[in-house]
Amino acid sequence: MTTHRANPWCCRAAEAAAHVLPPENRERYALEFIAELYDMPLSQQIHHSAQLLAHAWALRTALAQAGHPHKEQTMTLTTGRPLACRLGRHRWHWVSNEDTRFQCCLFCGQEKTVQLWDSRYTGSMGGG
Repeated sequence: MTTHRANPWCCRAAEAAAHVLPPENRERYALEFIAELYDMPLSQQIHHSAQLLAHAWALRTALAQAGHPHKEQTMTLTTGRPLACRLGRHRWHWVSNEDTRFQCCLFCGQEKTVQLWDSRYTGSMGGG
C-alpha cells in the first residue's frame, strides 16, 4: 500500500478555504481539510483542493445558518394528510354527545356531523 504525503500547495489551498469560514469553525475545518489530503495521489489532491475552494462560501453559509456548533438542533416534523384521506378513503368511527352524533376519521381527524333530529338518520315513526 502506497502512502502519499500532502502537497504543501494543496495544504495552503485547504487553509485558504477554511479562512472564509466563521472564526469558531476555522481551525477545526482547516485540520479536517488537510487530513483529507493525506493518502491521495497528487492529481486527486489538486482536484480536492480546488473543490474545497469552490465550495467554501456555501459551507460558510450553511454554518452561519446552523448557529453555534455546540448547540443542540431541534427538528419539527409536520406531516400532511395521509394518502388514503387525500383520496377520500377515510376510516370513519362514530362519536356522539347529547345532541350531536358525528363521524371522525381515525387517520386525519376530519369530522362529518349528523344531527340526531334529522329524519334521514333517526327514521320516521309515522305511518304513511
